[in-house]
Amino acid sequence: MRPDYMGFMFLTSGVMSFNAGIWQLHRRRQKRRLMENHKNIRKPPVYELPPGDATIDEFEFLPAAFEGTFDNEGSMLVGPRALPTYKGASSNEESNGGFLVVTPFEIAHTGQFIMVNRGWVPIDAGKHRTLLMQYVGEGFTPGSVRGIFRREEYMSASLIWGPNKDNEGPVAADLSWLVMRPWNMAVHYYKRRWGPDRAEESVEKHGARHYYLEMIEDYSGDDQRMVRGHPWPWRRSVDEITYVHLPPSVHTMYIFFWFSVTLGSLYGMGKCYKRQKELFALRRQMTAQTTLLERKRQEEAKMYMEAMKEVERLKKLGTVAAPRIGSQPTEQQKSDEKSPASGEKS
Repeated sequence: MRPDYMGFMFLTSGVMSFNAGIWQLHRRRQKRRLMENHKNIRKPPVYELPPGDATIDEFEFLPAAFEGTFDNEGSMLVGPRALPTYKGASSNEESNGGFLVVTPFEIAHTGQFIMVNRGWVPIDAGKHRTLLMQYVGEGFTPGSVRGIFRREEYMSASLIWGPNKDNEGPVAADLSWLVMRPWNMAVHYYKRRWGPDRAEESVEKHGARHYYLEMIEDYSGDDQRMVRGHPWPWRRSVDEITYVHLPPSVHTMYIFFWFSVTLGSLYGMGKCYKRQKELFALRRQMTAQTTLLERKRQEEAKMYMEAMKEVERLKKLGTVAAPRIGSQPTEQQKSDEKSPASGEKS
């Protein structure tokens, strides 16, 4: 293969592997932060919302417990998603996919709302609002929430198309969201309950936050409902929440691998560059030699043409001089003519 083509291939692999290495650095940093935040889950629960100036890393996975009221009619679905466990599905309902149920929860005696991830329900819950009610209940229901604080999710934007509109609202008429957006969900809920004109007033009065509360399976069954012999919504345990599929050490190995590919690609590019330089030098040498040979050929052709012209000139001269030479007697003829004349005289 030509060195320039191989060099382009090495350049492509070098750029891709370098980006993959940078991505693995980012993922390792995320996993380290995640595992550090997992330590908060062992702390005692809090009974108040975090202060407004606190960062999410300070209280993510921190246990919390609140008393208040669920607004089941305002429940929203996030998905569809697979069952959020590394253990796998154990029934047909769990293997067919489903949704996360997010319900507005009004904290007692405060007037503040927080979006609560109550767990996972089968795919049938997304077919109609009445089917969802059999999994979460109807109307306003007093209850208690015991869970952990979680950061919001975000669908990445595009350099061409700009921010993703799916972050701003539901993608279906049944209020199904693709990602967990507690702030946008709260604003959307306020607009539905008190009207779009009072959205800003509702946000100021009841609050909208960029984090939510995920309920943990504690087997109390306070707000769960039995459907076909199974308690719903399904919730994760502490072991499943703190499970990390790829620890930072694995990402470190990926980093070494991808950057090794980058170095190998750079080495290959260097070899291709040197080979291409040699080819260019060889081409220049061949071009110079070809030019020299062409010049020599042209000189020889010129000399040949001059020789041919000289031959033609001599031929023309010979043709003109031939009659003259033929009309003049030769020395033998002159001697023969003189011999009879001398004999007669004698």
